[in-house]
Amino acid sequence: MKLIDNAKSWWRMAVMQVAAMWAIVISVWPLLPEAQRSDLLALLGIPPQFIGGVAALVMFLSLLAARVKKQDALHPKDEQ
Repeated sequence: MKLIDNAKSWWRMAVMQVAAMWAIVISVWPLLPEAQRSDLLALLGIPPQFIGGVAALVMFLSLLAARVKKQDALHPKDEQ
């Protein structure tokens, strides 16, 4: 298996940081009391029956944005 040239910098990649954030959100959500989940959904204006679709769309778009964003910190000055 071949890795990308800067695979050692995986922890600095925005897509990895966004994926870690989503992993935390997905892990914590079921631990919240039902009342708190309902309050959060009401605060965000998301009907409970749409939470799965809205979460999937936001997750996809945020991971896509993190993946395509140029990250100068990953490339040393001599490569540019």
